[in-house]
Amino acid sequence: MNQQLIFNDDYHFDAMHQAVSCTVLQGGLRLQVLILMPDGWQQDAWLLQVKEDCFFWEEQIEDAVKAGAISDDSIIRLQGDA
Repeated sequence: MNQQLIFNDDYHFDAMHQAVSCTVLQGGLRLQVLILMPDGWQQDAWLLQVKEDCFFWEEQIEDAVKAGAISDDSIIRLQGDA
């Protein structure tokens, strides 16, 4: 567990972005994370898959933060893998 990031465990499907959305806290800043749904997936199935693979996605989020892959609107966008 990375003490620099706090995962809020608030995964839900964001239909507007066609992605699973969650939030993390980093140094008091709340960052939104979007994990884009790959083609061929249903919304409920993608949400369940991301939740089941949460440790993988937590590592991806940590790597994105370290790489500075945060947009001006404090959103991290990750490409979903099937």
